[in-house]
Amino acid sequence: MIPISANEVRNRVTPIPTPAVVRAVGSLTVGGSVGVMVSEEPLGIKAITALVCVAVAIAVTWLHPYRKQIAAFAEEKNVSRVPSISMVVPLMVWWLVLMMGPLVHWSAVAGLLVGILAAVAAWLLYPHVDGTRRLAYA
Repeated sequence: MIPISANEVRNRVTPIPTPAVVRAVGSLTVGGSVGVMVSEEPLGIKAITALVCVAVAIAVTWLHPYRKQIAAFAEEKNVSRVPSISMVVPLMVWWLVLMMGPLVHWSAVAGLLVGILAAVAAWLLYPHVDGTRRLAYA
């Protein structure tokens, strides 16, 4: 592997960027699922809301037409479509937070703040998780 500088990493252009609507909806649903799981709501409401948020995040990512463009580009440039560890670790952290969230019973305001922080983190990591950033290295 050839070492590259941080400047080179930042300057690489993602050929098929994650659509803003996918990134926004996905990030908001990640934040919503985390925010509700750390709140004082009853466990049934938390679980159902989080499951709906997770389902929407997955659906909006996998059903959007840009996935076909990614597949075609990856096929053309011979880029692996197998998830890498850097794509899976943020999902594992999200899962862990969802599982551990009900152990805390924070107020609605604290749940909202945690949800916002989770949504911001999801917004920043989305291109890395959905695989579009990997295409910059093809």
